[in-house]
Amino acid sequence: MFREHERDVFRKILRQVEAFSGVRVLTWTILSNHFHVLLEVPPRPAVELRDDEILDRCRKLYSADSMIATEWEFAEAQRIGGRELQELRARYMKRMWDLSEFMKTLKQKFTMWFNREHDRVGVLWESRFKSVIVEGHWSSLLTVAAYIDLNSVRAGLADDPKDYRWCGYCEAV
Repeated sequence: MFREHERDVFRKILRQVEAFSGVRVLTWTILSNHFHVLLEVPPRPAVELRDDEILDRCRKLYSADSMIATEWEFAEAQRIGGRELQELRARYMKRMWDLSEFMKTLKQKFTMWFNREHDRVGVLWESRFKSVIVEGHWSSLLTVAAYIDLNSVRAGLADDPKDYRWCGYCEAV
């Protein structure tokens, strides 16, 4: 499923979703048929984002064409005000600082691109994502990051993760 071009697009979408969602990507790797990602999900801030901040985040995720409708929707909600505007803000804020929403958006956006690119329809992913909470000493986090970054080495795709361009370690180096 993931040839070179697909991996490049997936990485781009991963970073777009990160910029929109407020979820931080610590490291990642994309192999031929699956990916791993280590995320930090900060707590939702006590204060809601302003409309211009929400729109700035949307611009990082959506195309210019899609933003025309989104900006119009915000302009109309601002004109009407009250409950309409609050519901619109809440709809976008719900998608931020949330692991499930992050993964849903990432997989959905990539699937839509992949299906268009390969002239196909339907689901792309076999099952729901699997997640593990990493808690405790910082060495636990480093162990999980090393596991993810060394996937390409274990799969025989590189001798050193710095040489495998579809992982967070290579990107950082």
